[in-house]
Amino acid sequence: MINYRPASISLLTVLHKVFEKAMHSRFSRHLHTNNILVTEQYGFRKGISTENPAFRLTGSIFKSINKKMHSGGIFCDLAKAFDCFSHEMFLAKLHFYRIQEHMKISMRSYLTNRSKRVEEKSPNATKHFFLTGVH
Repeated sequence: MINYRPASISLLTVLHKVFEKAMHSRFSRHLHTNNILVTEQYGFRKGISTENPAFRLTGSIFKSINKKMHSGGIFCDLAKAFDCFSHEMFLAKLHFYRIQEHMKISMRSYLTNRSKRVEEKSPNATKHFFLTGVH
């Protein structure tokens, strides 16, 4: 049960959706303009598919096989990485990457004092759990 994570649905107001789109656009532009992202960053980038690292990996393995070399790999399961997401570390990264102060203030405000409601439905009843101060 500790690893069970039901699919969650995030219900945001229209204002929150507009804010997220605007912040995503600004962050993406800043990261691209200042060439901050490493070439190995495949997810969440325009024009780059998460299939790209699979092609790169298989190409590297085939090159090794052709040179009669050994290949090895270490793979990490980051399925619960978002559960460990630290807002303070994220905000420190914004400072490190020279994100404008007003954007950092907006992001801190957006991430602070968030709450989450989890709903468990069973044939007999519906239970609600409220988590406040979610990080």
